[in-house]
Amino acid sequence: MKVLAVVLALAATALANPHTPPPAKCTPATYACATNPTTNVPGWKVCDVMGTWIYAGDCPPNTICKFLAINGSPYCIPK
Repeated sequence: MKVLAVVLALAATALANPHTPPPAKCTPATYACATNPTTNVPGWKVCDVMGTWIYAGDCPPNTICKFLAINGSPYCIPK
């Protein structure tokens, strides 16, 4: 019974805390291939500490982005 009371108290505190961050949309410090939203050039994005994807850079000309799952990194390779 005491365990249930503690769990309920913690849940109520968490729900009442206005500083609780929203659920992350991505896992911070992860990468993915992306397209530059302004120029439509292939590149990559990174997940920031708030769980938001941020466009991080363009691939060089005549290359495309490929994601290597084994190490979690995007690479720009020739087309």
